[in-house]
Amino acid sequence: MNFFEENNKHTSAGILLEKFNLYYRNLNPEAKKKFVSRVFKIDREIKVLGRGIEVTDDMRYILLSYIAQLTFGLKGFFLTGYEYIYVYPEAFTLRDSNNINEGVTYTNKIIAVSWKKFSEGHLLANDGENIFFYQLGMALVQTVNNGVYFDQHFGSYIDTWYEIYLTESKLNPNTNKYVGTSQEFDYIFSRLLEAFFEKPLELKQAFPNSFAHLCLLLNQNPLNAHNDYLFENSFFKDDNLTTPLPKQVKKIYKYNRTHWSYKLPIFTFAMGFFFYLYLLEKVVINISEAVIIVFVLSVATIGLTYRFIKPKMIYHNIFEYWLICLFGFVPIGFFSLIVLSLYINFNPQTTYHAIDQIEINETYNRKRGTTIKSFTFYFKDKFLNDYPYARTIDIRDNNGYQNIISPSTMKLTISKGIAGFDIIQNKEVIIDEHTGY
Repeated sequence: MNFFEENNKHTSAGILLEKFNLYYRNLNPEAKKKFVSRVFKIDREIKVLGRGIEVTDDMRYILLSYIAQLTFGLKGFFLTGYEYIYVYPEAFTLRDSNNINEGVTYTNKIIAVSWKKFSEGHLLANDGENIFFYQLGMALVQTVNNGVYFDQHFGSYIDTWYEIYLTESKLNPNTNKYVGTSQEFDYIFSRLLEAFFEKPLELKQAFPNSFAHLCLLLNQNPLNAHNDYLFENSFFKDDNLTTPLPKQVKKIYKYNRTHWSYKLPIFTFAMGFFFYLYLLEKVVINISEAVIIVFVLSVATIGLTYRFIKPKMIYHNIFEYWLICLFGFVPIGFFSLIVLSLYINFNPQTTYHAIDQIEINETYNRKRGTTIKSFTFYFKDKFLNDYPYARTIDIRDNNGYQNIISPSTMKLTISKGIAGFDIIQNKEVIIDEHTGY
């Protein structure tokens, strides 16, 4: 699709929504562009299919505009996991049930709706009942329950909003009118969502706290039509809410199946391999010491940070968090600090050590045969005896050492790195036995 064709489609959809979507009609020009753009992006994610009815482009855009409207205040505006909207001409039955339905939302992939029932709700825009808003509300909650991808703001505040509603509804005479006696979250949210868009002022009067926090949950205010339905805390400053609106929603990860930190062990493995190949020759430390340090630091990290991490619900328990620290945060931080020490160090000192023995490290290549890879030196004064890598020279970068037979002395320049470890800045073998060293 070329630019002009796409632009024409956007323009045509905008003209259509101007006629059939009051929410869209109240937006300013820039917000209308954003709305139409989202409709087309949603269109690429969800297919609208007729079941015994032909679905026209106009029908499709009107249906998808409801999703754009519901999620207009959210950054994550897709109903992730839902791929199809099935449109039936009238009430319908499903294969696995003989019940007659006017709308159904599965746990993923499919939302089904009767076009007749949808049309009735769409035309009666102020009666507080809309079958499609109800089904989309179910789907939006289900995206959180599925935990794969959902708007983090919505997922972080959904439980708080529900608790506020339950508190307000206990002695509220309006509860039965709106949701009956149900305590199921997805049902309550979806039922109030119908009134939220169609009778917002009435809902605000009936449930002032629940309405204000529902505005925060969806990050939009249907009573602020003159300002693109923008959510503003100041709008509710005179409402004397029993539960004040927070200035900012704190992110929690209760419903996230994974967190980016779960991938850190992969990065740790890569850094560990780099540490083994390149850093052990430059840092006076051995593998067992590194393992002990990382283990101790991981335990200390748990003790210092878990009380701050726990409320975010990123990890299921303290053991899981410790594993991420042990194989993720701590070793990566440890390796990074060692690398930094190579560049930030101080107090260099030069020492000389008589070589007692040379160990030749060989490698085998099918084409080249056996070749010398490196030399490991043993000093007469036992210096660095526990750190063989620090006493090793890789001849791939030091071709002059290929013919070493009996060197007498090694010159070492060692400084103190910012991590506290000794950093070997230079290794030099002095071959001449009569240098005086």
